[in-house]
Amino acid sequence: MYAAWKLCWTNLKHKKVQNSFIAIIIMLAALLLSTAVSVLNNTNRMYESMHDKSHGAHQILRMENGIHDPNQVHNWWEKQKGVMVSDLMRYRYLSSMSHAGEEIPNVDLFMMDAPSGPFPVDRLQFVEGEEKATPEAGTAWIPTSLAYPNDIHVGDPIEFKTDEGVIRLNVAAVVVDISYCSPFATSGRIWLNHQDYNTNMTTLPGDDKYMTGLRFDDYSQNRAYWERFEQFLGTPYLESVKDFESLSSYYMIANQVISFVMIFLAVVMICVALYTLGFTISDAILSSYRTIGIIKSVGLSSSKVIMAYVGQYTLLALVSVIPGILVSNVLSGTIVAKSMAYLSTGASAIDGLYSVTGIMTGAAVVVVIFLSALLFSNKARSVEPAQAVRYGMSEKEYSQKSGGKGTWKRKLLQMRALPTSMIIGLRSVTKNIRGSLLIILMSALSTSVLVFGFLFVYSISSIHGTIAKWGYDSADLSVRIDNPAQMTFEQLQEEVLSDPRIKNYSRYGDANAVLPIPSKPEANEQDTMGILLTVADGNYDEIGYENVEGHNPASDNEISVGVNVARTLGIKSGDSLDIYIEGEKHTLTVTGIYQAIANMSNTGRITADVIRKSNPDYGNAMNTTFVNLNAGTSVDEFVKELNQRYGSVIGIASQASLVDEVFSQAVTIIVMPMSVMALLFIVITFVIIYSICRINMKKESRTYGIYKSIGMTSRQIRLSETTGILVVSGIGALVGIPLGLLGLPPLLNYILADYGIVQVPLIMNGGGIALMIPLSIIAAGLGCWAASKSIQTTSPRLLTMD
Repeated sequence: MYAAWKLCWTNLKHKKVQNSFIAIIIMLAALLLSTAVSVLNNTNRMYESMHDKSHGAHQILRMENGIHDPNQVHNWWEKQKGVMVSDLMRYRYLSSMSHAGEEIPNVDLFMMDAPSGPFPVDRLQFVEGEEKATPEAGTAWIPTSLAYPNDIHVGDPIEFKTDEGVIRLNVAAVVVDISYCSPFATSGRIWLNHQDYNTNMTTLPGDDKYMTGLRFDDYSQNRAYWERFEQFLGTPYLESVKDFESLSSYYMIANQVISFVMIFLAVVMICVALYTLGFTISDAILSSYRTIGIIKSVGLSSSKVIMAYVGQYTLLALVSVIPGILVSNVLSGTIVAKSMAYLSTGASAIDGLYSVTGIMTGAAVVVVIFLSALLFSNKARSVEPAQAVRYGMSEKEYSQKSGGKGTWKRKLLQMRALPTSMIIGLRSVTKNIRGSLLIILMSALSTSVLVFGFLFVYSISSIHGTIAKWGYDSADLSVRIDNPAQMTFEQLQEEVLSDPRIKNYSRYGDANAVLPIPSKPEANEQDTMGILLTVADGNYDEIGYENVEGHNPASDNEISVGVNVARTLGIKSGDSLDIYIEGEKHTLTVTGIYQAIANMSNTGRITADVIRKSNPDYGNAMNTTFVNLNAGTSVDEFVKELNQRYGSVIGIASQASLVDEVFSQAVTIIVMPMSVMALLFIVITFVIIYSICRINMKKESRTYGIYKSIGMTSRQIRLSETTGILVVSGIGALVGIPLGLLGLPPLLNYILADYGIVQVPLIMNGGGIALMIPLSIIAAGLGCWAASKSIQTTSPRLLTMD
């Protein structure tokens, strides 16, 4: 055992640079994998921890259309064992909020009549302000999703525009409202004092709406409760239900994307690290062939020689994963903190979870390195002492080498038109095929990651250019009537929408619907699913809604559905569909299927004429109009002009500002980890190529001595070697470009399919992609140049004698 340890320690001591770079490769692989696993695990843990702490709802029932008796529904659920039920809460909708004189765009607000706390379900967690049973008169509690991005704090005044005027309140608390403070969502609950609600909300046109939250002891059994509930009702539940999957989806989506991409790339990096490890061990055995033969000839067994190499690289792995895990804790903690900021209450109890995840991941990496080293070093068993002492290699390899003498000279004669420096460089890379293939592989992977990373980040940061492919409209701007008492839609048409600068417009609204799901033959009850409908009084195509299959609805018997609705029901374009809209049954023809990130694509699109069949006055509820301007008209100038003319009577915002409001956080969350991944691949490209070149240059030291003796300078030799590496790396980069553009994007499609995006919209930017391509080539060239530094400091005589 002592002999094996002595051999292991000798290898570590005499090959410091090579071992250091192997350690860096292992460290970076452990860092990336540990970060990915930690982000994935701790995102779920943080959400689940807060969900449990808040007694978060698994389902939220909204009763808005008078189809079911709210009290009857609430009373039935209150009597069920195994279900915790919130109070029956009154609310009204508002779509306007201002802070510090600035309108906050793109908000849908539930103005809640706050019951006395603490709430049994969706218990509020106070981040700022004093925790009280209910807001005081003249104040409101607002969610973190509104407070953080708009820099709102306790004591700040906020305003809400209504049909009757402006409501002015002060912020008494900022709260984590687990079901309505997720990133990217535009809706939020504003909690009002009971008297303020009666004074300001009940005087508005329309009736109160009701909401109640359900929390199941065992969420997997919720379908059994619903079967009994609908038996009690005598009909399917025809109002809106928001399920746990939908409530949690926006918390998870960004980190799911980041984590799965990181895990994929970490696995790729580990495979490259293992290949490099195999290459290094094989080279170490070959370069020490005679030494191993002598050791074996004096009685040291093959097993002990193998364990020397296994011990060497296992020890390197143990040392390397520790800094990788430590950095991973910081990196993963930063990513989770950014993406889950709206759940933060200022105190974290999950720091230990990062360490546990990191230790387990690090241990897994060490085990993989141990097994790989055991596999690769098994080659030492084939070393025959007699052949090793005589030839310094196996007899077969010696024969091949002897027989192949002069082969490279014939190749050089065929390449005589090339410059001498390039011929020398190409001779080095063609002589070492395994190393060259690894360089090509590493350059290809690095380039593909850089191209893909840039493509993804650029596409998210420029999402306004592809917003229609994410399920939203792409109209130039939206106009909302905030004070119907001062302006009706007819007046808006006459005064604003008739402006010659306007190309076209369509009114927009929404409605809740319920779809019967075809029951399985063994099921006694028919299942249902609730979806949110987009309703347009106009042309969907004109305002920029797109489909992945078929076309948008145009008549009162047509519907387009989201991809997850189509998947659940097993339908396609041309099929008929039974649907309950505001309690009325309709049979519509599916004209198209589209993807949408909102509501996980559990949505549909219909024309206003569908609802008008049963509700002729539906148009009165459509207070938003999407508008396109003629080419050459400045959107910003048009918005500014209308704001000056109408003030608070209408709310007007450009599409770009609305998109930025929703997706700006996505850019913040995604940019850092994608940048880190790109940097890691550049670093590992440099490290691996440095290691390969260092090994090869040590083998070729006598050749470099000959080059120097015939008059070549150290700089010329180094440039020749670097030129060869640049050529090989360039080939790898060319392979990596299509991989990054075409091979990796389907990974995003797979990840986001459950969230409602089956074809991730990516924007090609030739200039940016072109800037990414040479980075891996430059890293390769620098790695070779750094590795060749030893040539500069060694004399021709010593090189020739080596």
